[in-house]
Amino acid sequence: MPRGKPLSDFEKGQITAKKDQRITNRQIARDLGRSPRVINNYVNDPRNYGTGKCPGRLSLRFVDLKFVDLFWL
Repeated sequence: MPRGKPLSDFEKGQITAKKDQRITNRQIARDLGRSPRVINNYVNDPRNYGTGKCPGRLSLRFVDLKFVDLFWL
């Protein structure tokens, strides 16, 4: 899935200021040219925004490696 650029510090400040003015998340998204989802994610948890880790591919366990060795021999 394509991902957009993370919010800049300037955009985060704009979101915070607009929320203080009681502007809706959808209107903020339109004003900034961002998706409502990214605005919601930031507003719901600003401290942890952008800290999610992508785990990547899982490594094979020793048991799985033994099975692969037995199966392919």
